Amino acid sequence: MDIKEVSGKKCSCGRTHEIPIKDVIIEENALARTADLLKELTEENKIYLVLDQNTKKAAGSELKERLVQANFEVQEILLKEREADDHLVPEPVALFKIISAIEEDGYVLACGSGSINDLTAYAAHKMKLPYSIFATAPSMDGYASSVSSITVNGVKQTYNTTPPELIIADLKILKDAPWKLIQSGLGDLLGKVSSLLEWKLGVALFDEYFCQEAFNLVEEVLDDLINNSDKIIARKKSGIEILTKGLIYSGISMMMVGSSRPASGTEHHISHFFDMYAGISKEHVPTHGIKVGTASFISSDYYLRLLESDFSQFEITHNRKAREKEIKEAYLDKADGILELLDQRWEHDLISKEDLLSAEEEIKNNIQEFKDYLLSVETILDDFGFFEREDVRNLNRDWLKKAVNHCFEIRFRYTISTLLRQVGLLDKWGAAAIEKLEVKLAENNK
Repeated sequence: MDIKEVSGKKCSCGRTHEIPIKDVIIEENALARTADLLKELTEENKIYLVLDQNTKKAAGSELKERLVQANFEVQEILLKEREADDHLVPEPVALFKIISAIEEDGYVLACGSGSINDLTAYAAHKMKLPYSIFATAPSMDGYASSVSSITVNGVKQTYNTTPPELIIADLKILKDAPWKLIQSGLGDLLGKVSSLLEWKLGVALFDEYFCQEAFNLVEEVLDDLINNSDKIIARKKSGIEILTKGLIYSGISMMMVGSSRPASGTEHHISHFFDMYAGISKEHVPTHGIKVGTASFISSDYYLRLLESDFSQFEITHNRKAREKEIKEAYLDKADGILELLDQRWEHDLISKEDLLSAEEEIKNNIQEFKDYLLSVETILDDFGFFEREDVRNLNRDWLKKAVNHCFEIRFRYTISTLLRQVGLLDKWGAAAIEKLEVKLAENNK
């Protein structure tokens, strides 16, 4: 994809997409080019290098050395100072450490992936400074994002930020990333199978804004992923490049439409629900992509069941008092914010049986077109060892049941979980999907 061909030009959807990212570099030996790339980009001599002990070991030390050799003044901002420390959480304490170290001059360069990217993007945005990201793992789709997820009081909050000017990814470094981070990137990207269908569901029922170009961008990288998963497992350069491009282009698709609609649906909402409960209980949960990949097993099962269903047998009910009661029970001390969200979305989400029946053919055609993708989700998760992971096997089953039944409340977004709640099938189909997941976990734990 040539960003310059898309940015600033009228799209077939009627909008003009502005993509402020100047370039995406994905190649071998990209680290050696980084100093020259920055010299072309900025006249600033001072570089604020944001990293943690893990990313310093993976690339940061050599990156700093090369920047110094190129006559940059480099100030390290080390967020997690020991490898043995708990994983970095994108929370206000870490954010303050970055902001307090940055002055009004200089250029900000992040060296890392998920949390480092989110924190640096937000800090640079607040300081009104440009930044770029040197990726150290193909672990998530937020590199090109114009939003950051920051954990505040135990709950992930999304904040608008400025996208990076450059995304630099060195394939030699990425292919040596820890396997769990490659699994995480795979899970995040595989979740697009259901998130794209969620977008089409919103179009079919509510005539939501839709951009075919953004949709195609995600579908094409998804297709590459599914057809080349063996190359990713083998850590071949071509496979890691496909995964990395997929994650970055997924982020660009979100930037194009101004929301995460092309890349986030039920599978992400289940992950967010777990994050909320982990924050409340101070317990660790799997990384974002691991949760999303595992949840895509559930959301894909929903769509396959919906394809075989007779919509005329559905009975739609809208019981606001029941929803409010369930939100208070499921969201605990976070319920007030979810109830406010319910106020905003209640009228929008109301559908009649006639609405559903009139959209049945379109919905089923969309699912049929994605059937091979949906069926491949279980196989790919199996191939990538998701069902063997201890953190997946140890997922809190009570949380999982709650997430499946209530996660649709966490965002103002109509998804298949919203629909299943309205037709009274969410509890039944959710329980069946969890049981199916239990079988897979048992098979891989013999």
